[in-house]
Amino acid sequence: MWLYLLLGLLLLLVALYPLQGWIAYLVQQRRREQGFTVTQPRHRPTPGHWSNDQITVAWLGHATLLINFHGVNILTDPVFGASVGVHLPFGVSFGPRRMVRCALSPAELPRLDLILQSHAHLDHLDTRSWRQLRPESAVVMATGNARYIRHLGFPVVTELDWGQSTTVAGVKVTAVPVKHWGERFPWSRRHGYNAYLIERAGAAILFGGDTAHTNSFAEACAGRRVQLAILPIGGYQPYIRSHASPEQTWQMFRDLGADYLVPIHHSTFVLSHEPPGEPLERLLTVAGADVARVAIRQVGETFVVPA
Repeated sequence: MWLYLLLGLLLLLVALYPLQGWIAYLVQQRRREQGFTVTQPRHRPTPGHWSNDQITVAWLGHATLLINFHGVNILTDPVFGASVGVHLPFGVSFGPRRMVRCALSPAELPRLDLILQSHAHLDHLDTRSWRQLRPESAVVMATGNARYIRHLGFPVVTELDWGQSTTVAGVKVTAVPVKHWGERFPWSRRHGYNAYLIERAGAAILFGGDTAHTNSFAEACAGRRVQLAILPIGGYQPYIRSHASPEQTWQMFRDLGADYLVPIHHSTFVLSHEPPGEPLERLLTVAGADVARVAIRQVGETFVVPA
């Protein structure tokens, strides 16, 4: 019997050896996050009071936003729980712990018309969060991502590759290239990764998902007036090849010519080595005299785009 146990342990070690760097990173990050307290958001969105004649957006945390786009309710990259990562039986999970609680629970969301999913990384596509949503809205995802939610009963699930478009509830959605990657685990394959340009009634919003510095946003938005750019600013140290720095994000925002910037992908999970508050501080510094164009700065804040 002991021989079989030793043989099984040896086989397990051999299987895990190629993943040693990934496992060490996860352990290191879990140790780091213990130094940060878990807080409640200072702001609470009230979508029941939003006007259907405006563009209103609330940052629920990380890359999750609730948007009322002239009467069409849109949710991005839904993640609601206290942690993300690998979910094990009996409620056990191994992955990043949320530093600021989600600003709204799934039960507090209005009826959704559209859910946008940028890519399959565990901090963006959380299957436990998807199971808490009412399966009544259309879904647009990157290629190879729909496999994780098809069994949940959503009526229309559309996968888009870069440059492809679809129309949902009067909103045109176009997949925009990003400089990132899409694999969910080190051994997984064939996962797409998108940003999205969403257009309705002559207005446009860019949801950047997650990306390093790229010119694709300016190219996709050429000839359009973009009222709102939602772009990531965290996760760059030392992962600058796949996550833009605050200064690079500000440059992308200026290049695409949007009116206002909503920074995301910061202050929610410990995913990289920079202090949690650093990305926003650097962004506000580089914005300088245009700092008022940074529309949302804390989890739970709501912004109404001026007419």
